[in-house]
Amino acid sequence: MPHTRPILLSFAILLVGGSLAWTTGYAIHLRSEDYRKEVEVDLSNFFELPSEVGRIRGRTFSSRSFHDVAIWLPDRRDQVFGCKEAVWHEVETAGGEHHELDLRDGVLALGSDRWVKEDFRQVLESGLGHNFEDLNLTRVGLAGFEVSFRKRDFAIRCRQTSGEIDVSDPANGIARLHAYELNGHPIAQGVQIYARFLPKNGVQVHEVQLSLPTVPLETIGLDSLLGGQVTHGRFSGSVQFLQNASDPEVWVRGQLEDAELGELTRTIALGPLSGRISVNVDGARIARSVVTHLRGSGRIKKLSLASFAPLVSTGELAGTASFDIDVVDLAMGHVNRLRFGGVVEGLSLESILAPWGRGSATGRLSVRVNNIEIVDDHIKSADIEVSAVPPAGGQGTIDRALMLSAVEKAFHFAWPESLPQNLLPEKVEYAEFGLRLLVRDDQLRILGTHGDDGNTILTIRIAGMTFGVVKSRPGHIDLGPYLTEMLERARAYDPERVRDWWRRHHDAIRPPGPTSSAPDR
Repeated sequence: MPHTRPILLSFAILLVGGSLAWTTGYAIHLRSEDYRKEVEVDLSNFFELPSEVGRIRGRTFSSRSFHDVAIWLPDRRDQVFGCKEAVWHEVETAGGEHHELDLRDGVLALGSDRWVKEDFRQVLESGLGHNFEDLNLTRVGLAGFEVSFRKRDFAIRCRQTSGEIDVSDPANGIARLHAYELNGHPIAQGVQIYARFLPKNGVQVHEVQLSLPTVPLETIGLDSLLGGQVTHGRFSGSVQFLQNASDPEVWVRGQLEDAELGELTRTIALGPLSGRISVNVDGARIARSVVTHLRGSGRIKKLSLASFAPLVSTGELAGTASFDIDVVDLAMGHVNRLRFGGVVEGLSLESILAPWGRGSATGRLSVRVNNIEIVDDHIKSADIEVSAVPPAGGQGTIDRALMLSAVEKAFHFAWPESLPQNLLPEKVEYAEFGLRLLVRDDQLRILGTHGDDGNTILTIRIAGMTFGVVKSRPGHIDLGPYLTEMLERARAYDPERVRDWWRRHHDAIRPPGPTSSAPDR
């Protein structure tokens, strides 16, 4: 849609240029076949593209109409512009004479898969380089138009589009349009389209914004920007396209409901992430197919932890997490601010302990996140409760070597001398395991949750007797170096490898459908 302006205003030049001046005695000539061919040739020569004009009629002393106008790419491979009727008006006001143009029942194609690079250059440059102020054209009206753009997976098609383009200010052109169908989806409330551009001495589009009621997320046409097809979720709000000096960027603001996280995170570090997300988007910036900034709040359901295994140096990481996010403010591998709480379920005790030793363990971990707040890549505060749950109908056990290694390396505790290690069986039954993690400014305290003093972390059972072997202790652990390492891993993750993984993963989990000879979408 950013290139609508050159085509429409260049077409206006052809309607009023040179020998097309209107007089009363010209009415018969306007209807003649010779005049129609003259205009058709002028139009083709101006755009350097094949053009057609069906017929020309005078309407009043101050207006005329052109019917069945069409402009094509070379060899008529694709239609650039079509219009059943174009009406040129000369308007007299107290401030003097100005001109208006009304275009009715037409199509405006801004690109398709059949276009080549040279086509884009020719279409754009054919409408540039003119000072539209000389025309004294103040308004272009559209009614019943279809505006479309398609390139690979990215497609926008607005039908039943009407509105006005205000060009009265040479320094600031504004288009306000309303469409009732977007990418094949009827929208009863309509889509508001706003564009801002510089019309003087050519056209420079600065902004195009779509304001949407609640619509399926797939209607917006973000597939190419997000690296693949979007099939889930609903959205209401605005999508803003900005053309700046460096790269084009897209800003999304509004309410996103029940979207598939994997479809939104294909191109981010550690993506794609699996889960569902509903979020109030205060601002999300997309550039070069990457979400570079995200601000808002919301909820994530059933977030798979598998993608985070590289951050904790383990081969596999089972489990899911659900979080209520009070504040999120992320920017290209940096956490400006993040505050959330929730639960983590289904964590394998063995996979969590794997980085600190060899051996097996049974049972799962349950994690309740009462609060985590991260500011400027540092943990300002956190309150997390962790407990181990034995397998249903069985004992929770852990290999002796793995337990001793984890106690020393993971929790930085010394084994109590009162219970010699050589008296432990090869597989140790844990009677209870629970701890509470408190963080203030990257400084971690590990507290116990049970025992007579309420200060015990691990209680084991040997020969029917219980022993509290790990207890909380004073002091802090500095998490700063660990956070720095995790962020560096995330920033260094290769997006191309992520895209390849997603394609393989998506093909593997695609559910079978009914047998059909129709091609895939």
